[in-house]
Amino acid sequence: MTRSAFVSQLFDLSMAMLKAVGTDKPSAEATSYAMLHASLHGVESHGIRLLPFYADSVRTGLAVGKPDIRVSHPRRAVALVDAGNSLGHIATYRAMDEACGIARECGIGMAAVIHSTHFGAAGAYALAAADAGFIGFITANSGSFVIPHGGTKPMHGTSPIAMAAPNPKGDPFLLDMATSSIPWNKVLRYRTEGIVLPEGVAVDEQGKFVTDPFKARALAPVGGANFGYKGAGLAGIAEVLGGVLTGMRLSIEQDGRALGDSEMGHFVMAIDPTLFMSMEQFGERLNTYIEAFKAQPGTYAAGGPEWEKRRDREANGIPLPDGLYAELKAAAQKAGVPFEI
Repeated sequence: MTRSAFVSQLFDLSMAMLKAVGTDKPSAEATSYAMLHASLHGVESHGIRLLPFYADSVRTGLAVGKPDIRVSHPRRAVALVDAGNSLGHIATYRAMDEACGIARECGIGMAAVIHSTHFGAAGAYALAAADAGFIGFITANSGSFVIPHGGTKPMHGTSPIAMAAPNPKGDPFLLDMATSSIPWNKVLRYRTEGIVLPEGVAVDEQGKFVTDPFKARALAPVGGANFGYKGAGLAGIAEVLGGVLTGMRLSIEQDGRALGDSEMGHFVMAIDPTLFMSMEQFGERLNTYIEAFKAQPGTYAAGGPEWEKRRDREANGIPLPDGLYAELKAAAQKAGVPFEI
């Protein structure tokens, strides 16, 4: 059985649970917004299913629920956001806001986040830039559980890369991808929901590909058995910008399976399209590109399926399979808050 819940119901549940474990309102709001962004766009692995994890992160002290976030500006076009070991969402939204503010003045703005924790779906922050009229880019490394191409020992994380661009004439362009074959959170979700993994995305302890999510111990990079060097190369971008440049932990220095590391780094950038043309011209060119996919039915520009799913879920609710429903109910009881879904 699969139940459904509307955004307002899940937002209220998320706020109640996070505040009950000692999270301040701004942090709870940012975390809730990022999770619901993922759930609305069909990114189940980073959606509301992570609420129990984030509540436990604050409860156990892994993440600071009432952080002292500090912002400095090393140079004119750059911001440095010290998250103070907060939940990663509030610090990353702040970083993108800083980058957009700089881009209003300089045309381009960048920000690095340090001393952070897991921030959920990268696309949430790229889309925040697009909603403000900027091209948004974000990447971060993450705990190592992705083998390099041809290897057996994890070197990279899912290490996401996301970019969004404003579209005054329609849905924004929205790319949000892991550099692994699939996100590790999807393995966890498949375990909860009893779903078999696709071929060629995960390996066991010996580095052999498996489809049983309970036997999976690491992931393969994007590109699979023959072209995984491409995914490994993309993961290197996330590693250099998210880990090396920020001075935070490299993927091999983080506990990938637990999602439970602090001292994480993120990198964001905002670009003003009007550096090169009017926003109207930019929108026309972007929309021409996006609309061209309609000439080949069944194909989409990046973000196309997600926008369709969002419209459906805003109208009909977000599905909650039995396993997820039970997890949320148990987490609410643990936090001592009502569960009215």
